[in-house]
Amino acid sequence: MTSNHNSQEIQQSQRTACVSLLLLLLCSSFFALYNSNTAYTSDEVWSVKTSGLNYSSALATLKADIHPFFYYQILFGWVRVFGTGEQAVRSLSGLFYIMSVFAVYGLGRELYRSKTGLLCAAIYLTSPLAILSAQFARMYSLLSLLSVLSTWLYLQFSIKPRDSRLYFALYILVNILGTFTHIAFFFLLFAQIVCHLLFYRHVRMTRFVVAMGLSLIPYMFLWAPVLLDQIAHSGEGLAWVKRPSLSMMGDLFLLYGGAFWLVLPVLLFLWWRSGFASWRQFSKIHLISLPLWLLAITLSTPLLISIAKPIFNSRLAIVGLPLFALTIGALIGRRTNYLLPSALVVFTVVAMIVVHPASSSCDNRAMATYLSQTANDGDVVIFTSLTRLPIDYYLERSSITKNLFETSFPAETDEHPGYEGRISGAGRRATLEREAQSLIDKIVAMQTPERVRRIFFFHGFHPEIDTIVEQPLRERFDLLRDQGVKCRDASPYFKEVSVYR
Repeated sequence: MTSNHNSQEIQQSQRTACVSLLLLLLCSSFFALYNSNTAYTSDEVWSVKTSGLNYSSALATLKADIHPFFYYQILFGWVRVFGTGEQAVRSLSGLFYIMSVFAVYGLGRELYRSKTGLLCAAIYLTSPLAILSAQFARMYSLLSLLSVLSTWLYLQFSIKPRDSRLYFALYILVNILGTFTHIAFFFLLFAQIVCHLLFYRHVRMTRFVVAMGLSLIPYMFLWAPVLLDQIAHSGEGLAWVKRPSLSMMGDLFLLYGGAFWLVLPVLLFLWWRSGFASWRQFSKIHLISLPLWLLAITLSTPLLISIAKPIFNSRLAIVGLPLFALTIGALIGRRTNYLLPSALVVFTVVAMIVVHPASSSCDNRAMATYLSQTANDGDVVIFTSLTRLPIDYYLERSSITKNLFETSFPAETDEHPGYEGRISGAGRRATLEREAQSLIDKIVAMQTPERVRRIFFFHGFHPEIDTIVEQPLRERFDLLRDQGVKCRDASPYFKEVSVYR
């Protein structure tokens, strides 16, 4: 009887696991593909254009950027197989997102059993930060996947030590790939080093030190010199990053938890009604300490550095998202049932459909179409912020070719279209005013009685910069109010297009 009962429990557990995996696959595929055909942003166009270069040119371009090359090497081959369409390119990030969901489930199941593993996966699955990264043609989904894999393999050196050459080699390999994906991966490795010294220094310390050393050597020899050069120019590339603030942390936790924060008050009420009785078992959940400590160190390190030199932003924080999902899942997994993961998915689906529109009237593809249909040969287009690169990308693919005079303001933005630089630094206003006046004088000189050129001015993202150009435009040209565009919904890097003649 006991044998039959145990067999039935195993079969039931296997069926539950199969159903859970199927639901995770369906939900993660939906979130990854939903609205993935929207127009590229500036960062994504930079990724696509870089991956379209030959190998040596792409590597030279990456060395001039602020990120390592591993993601772009994968994208280099991906676009040659699947093309450069929005959905095709973003599907690579979507694939990494789906793999991350299953990796979080596997790690959560190994640490806390199946039910809690499913909850951990659901928290990660419905995280706005994870979903945004899945729909973004950049390296962040890959970074998150390598983060959870490194954490999983790190268990073999800490709370679940195993003698396995395969795990040892895989840990080193994953760490090497992580270091060549994003510099934020080093914060996770630093967290692992600190945790091992604090809690597991008597557990395979020599083996761990060797593994960590082998993980770092390739980067130190192959990319560290490039990194030093990138750091020398990081003031321009990271000029947009702000120092840590309470609002930044609030935004981060909103991006981390998403729908979870909606159901948390209900959970707290139900636990209060039950008297928090089973929380006495909390002290026995010793396995929660590892992801919690790793999360705290992984996030606090860049935050502390950012007090002196701002480097922290929400995209970088995705390296800690799997740890957040594991920590929260472990905290509440024993007090919840399978309804909570379902509720998280339902709330997230509703929020995406309501909040995330299927298209935007002011996305870069729509604005390229607007210029193709509205502007005439010889008309002037003044872009602000990082608008020019993605709109030009779609203009090049338009069936209607226009010979336009294009420029960005400040003009230096065209020298590094992937980032803004110090366009609004202290003492820059006088220089920008002279540049604006020179630009307006040049446009005036282009006007002839036979050919009156219109000026399409994209603005609204940096009002303090826009007014430097807008004021002389209003003084020397007429505003055509019926030909401009005001964006009703969110648009990248501009809010309005004003047309002057």
